[in-house]
Order: sequence, then C-alpha cells, then structure tokens
Amino acid sequence: MIEFLVMAFFVAQPVPAVAAATPTDGGTPAAAAGSPSQGPLGPVDLKEPVQINADLIEGGKSQATLTGNVKVKHRTLDLKCDRMTAYFAPPRVVTRVVCTGGVHAVDGDRMARGERAEYDVASGVLVVTGTPEARQGTTYMRGTKVRLTLGSEKLEVENAVIIFESPPSAPTPSKRKAAPAPARTAPVAPEAAPR
Repeated sequence: MIEFLVMAFFVAQPVPAVAAATPTDGGTPAAAAGSPSQGPLGPVDLKEPVQINADLIEGGKSQATLTGNVKVKHRTLDLKCDRMTAYFAPPRVVTRVVCTGGVHAVDGDRMARGERAEYDVASGVLVVTGTPEARQGTTYMRGTKVRLTLGSEKLEVENAVIIFESPPSAPTPSKRKAAPAPARTAPVAPEAAPR
C-alpha cells in the first residue's frame, strides 16, 4: 500500500510548462516557447527573461560582449545599441548590461537615446549618458543624464533643457468673411489695325 501511495505521489505531480513544452519549430524542446535558453549565454531565468540578439557574441563565465545590431528586450523595454557587455550572476542570469554607441531605448511612450547606457535588470532602471535626449509624450528633454524606470511614468533628466510641444491640431475654420471675388470684365477686342 505504501509503495502505491509513493508511486501515485510521483505520477500525480504537475509537470512544469518547461518540461511539457514540445518543439514548435522542429528544433529541440529548449527552442520551444517558454523554455530556458541553453545558447552561448547559458540558461536564462524565465521569471522575467532578458532576450538579447546581436551579430556577434563572445562570452566568458561572468560576462559576454555583443556587437553589431544589438537588441535587448526585457519586460516593457526595447533597447538597441552598437555594442553591449552583459554581466551574469550564477547560474548565468543577466544582472546588468552596459551599452555603447547609438543607444536607443523605448518604454511605452517614453524614449531615451545617447552614446552610453547602463541597465540594471533587477531594479529596471536604465541610465543614459553621452549627450542624452529623452521624450515622454509631447515633451522633449536633453541634459547630462537620463534615468528611466521601467513600467512607471518616472523619467529623470539631470541639467535638463525641456521643450513642451503642442500636439498637432486640426485647422480651424476662419471666422472672418472671405474677400469678394474680383469682378470679371469682358475681354476688350483689339483695335483694328489701319490698312
């Protein structure tokens, strides 16, 4: 009887989605949606995955350097740059990224760009420097440092210059009366030339 209960306990255990995933692209189960990555960067914690793409990835035990068309997706953030260094904590969970060259970040209606950015994955804070610019809705800002917090409306700009733009509006009809059209005159016949 005890053997039956023990066996029933193991058989009746729920199977995690990762183990139950089947390949949808003809690849391995690791390529299925929702499964951990076993690529060159190692396994990724899927509670809030950080997806990184690049033309070239060179990695070591605690960091990787990515170059060419680097794109990072984490929660609501889309981040692009020319070169990035990703830092890991065991077991290869991305904790921080440093981007250089043509940094462009978008989070909802907020945008930040500059020459360098540091992103802390745990806090969701992105700090952009190197002539940074930011936009939130119709407000444009530039300064020495832009700090953007993911999933919130919080945007900080140090030494800020702010430009408030009016949203484009539809043309309003003129309230004054239009000027009357010029009167048309009959064409004058040319004088007959003497013969």
